[in-house]
Amino acid sequence: MSQNIEHVDVLFELGCEELPPMVLYTLAQSLYQSVVEQLQQAELKLDLEASTYFASPRRLTFVLKQLETQQADKSTQRLGPAVQAAFNADGEPTPAASGFARSVGMDVADLQRIETDKGERLGAVVTEQGQSIDTLLPVMLTQAFKQLPIPKPMRWADHEYAFIRPVHWLILMKNNTVIPCQFFGVDSDRFSRGHRFYSHGKIEIASVDSYESTLEKAYVIVDQRKREASIDSQAQEIANDLNGRVIIKPKLLQEVASITEYPQAIVGQFDESFLEVPTQALVSSMEKHQKYFSLEDKDGELLPRFIAVANIESKQPEEMIEGFERVIKPRLADAVFFWEKDKARPLQDNIPLLEKMVFEQSLGSIADKSKRCQNLLQWLSEYMSFEASDGARAAELMKTDLMSDMVGEFADLQGIMGGYYAAHQGESDAVSKAISEHYLPGFVGDQMPASALGQALSMADKMDTLCGIFAVGKKPSGSKDPFALRRAALSIIQILQNCGLPINYIDFIQQTLKQLPVAELDHQVIQLEVQSFFENRLKQFLRDQGVGYDVVEAVLAVNSAVIQDMDARIEALTAFKLSEQAPILVEANKRIINILKKSESTAASAVNEEMFSEAQETQLWQQMGLIQKDLQTLSEQADYKALLTQLVQLAAPVEAYFDQVMVNAEDTQVRANRHAMLKQLSGDLNRVAQIQLLVFSD
Repeated sequence: MSQNIEHVDVLFELGCEELPPMVLYTLAQSLYQSVVEQLQQAELKLDLEASTYFASPRRLTFVLKQLETQQADKSTQRLGPAVQAAFNADGEPTPAASGFARSVGMDVADLQRIETDKGERLGAVVTEQGQSIDTLLPVMLTQAFKQLPIPKPMRWADHEYAFIRPVHWLILMKNNTVIPCQFFGVDSDRFSRGHRFYSHGKIEIASVDSYESTLEKAYVIVDQRKREASIDSQAQEIANDLNGRVIIKPKLLQEVASITEYPQAIVGQFDESFLEVPTQALVSSMEKHQKYFSLEDKDGELLPRFIAVANIESKQPEEMIEGFERVIKPRLADAVFFWEKDKARPLQDNIPLLEKMVFEQSLGSIADKSKRCQNLLQWLSEYMSFEASDGARAAELMKTDLMSDMVGEFADLQGIMGGYYAAHQGESDAVSKAISEHYLPGFVGDQMPASALGQALSMADKMDTLCGIFAVGKKPSGSKDPFALRRAALSIIQILQNCGLPINYIDFIQQTLKQLPVAELDHQVIQLEVQSFFENRLKQFLRDQGVGYDVVEAVLAVNSAVIQDMDARIEALTAFKLSEQAPILVEANKRIINILKKSESTAASAVNEEMFSEAQETQLWQQMGLIQKDLQTLSEQADYKALLTQLVQLAAPVEAYFDQVMVNAEDTQVRANRHAMLKQLSGDLNRVAQIQLLVFSD
């Protein structure tokens, strides 16, 4: 008889002192996911689509919707000793039988006799009663707290326990009933806390359903997504009123939402004279130090305005605005000071300092890295449209802004400030622009370097890091990637694809390895390691673009190491898969490969038409001959779609051939001749990709 199990909504809230904003979302998500995973392992069902977690400055929360209140009872069959060993000659239970009966809580007489493949044995059906969530959830939460990624746990008062911040209140409820538990010295109840300034005392939560609305009345928007949306909406409205555009970066938006419970956006201004400093420096200063959002006009020029987000709605907004303006002024003044000081120092003077800055112990200094990049740019200039002399100069100066005060204060301005300083000191537009672009792209979806030299400099820098770190044995392990090699490989892939560059990445890797100063370097082994690592990133990149895994594998198998060429092959192969003839040719190619692999004899060096004895092999050979010249021409032109269209014509004669012709004929010469033709046919079928790797769904 099935159990009638109830479903409830569950609320958990842990109230603390203000939590660190940079880890707030991670903590809330980790706590929620750990509990959900444990519930699933316990075979307790819930509505995952409706369940969620919340994070605000003073609380970690999750809501579980339609959670089963109790595990279902489980009945399991347990086997005991063989019947022959369970009773003595007088029919009395042996110790083995008695011991088994005690273990299942039954009398020997109540045990069953069960036939197994090893003979008749004593057995019993044991029912394990399911536990309630009142019992399970506190245990699961204990485990979840242990797994939280807390960087620096702290103790408070004289307690032995530790958490990321002191804990002040705790809620664990199902529907409108409290589930008793205790964590960090605090007992669970139904009382939360509202806004630190607008709400005083405890806030009673009548039910799980009323949680969000109750806190909102107490001036707490507990849902971080709603707070972010509110900040964004308020900022956009302010920008529209100023006929401008607000610069909202997702990371900053998340951080601002993590330090406010009831966000209120206001606009302030600063002196226009600060606009003489490069825009990025001012934006970084406002974002890093004050968590302000910048504003620009319709033409993309920075406005002398900013948007700050307060945690209260002031009755005297003028005083609040004045306060925000007062604290930003010295920060912007620092940016002006750094700008003027750095401009006065020639970038060339920083090169000797880079010789003392270690990139990696075995790979030398940052200056050594720049010299290797100069050589790589010389090689890349043969494939890309930039002057080799510009490449040499850009590589020489590419890292010099690391010694500037501005980059020392704002690390995210690396390269960007170097471009400004280079332009100010009279370097060519090509060199200045390349320096400013050589860290791009920093992530998937980031902007690409716009100039050819910028693209080359970015790839050279990243490929040198990738190959160098592999060469010294510090390749990524598991989730650890201290040199960001995965990101470096992905950036190179993005540039090669987005900019349509005809560069063979295997040649690029080999050329880079030649520059490394590592003693006794096994170039072939390292090349294969780097190539495998690079291609794994490439496979995932293409899969993320919607390319089928089988198409990716088929194209990579023909050693097409030019991504521009690979894209053309992928496009052609994806279209080919949709044709009715594709499965016929793919299966034929698989069959050919298996025949040639298993054959003890070798194929003839050339096909002899006079040895044909079946009409089908003559017809296939003739059809192959008719398209042979076109296949060669289309292959040279990289017109892979047209090439595969030509191959489709072989589907019917290939199918007829395998229906009527005995490939492995008894006559060894006939067999070798047929193998020779099939070998040529397989070569033609694989001109675009190893099509036997394609997979067709039923």
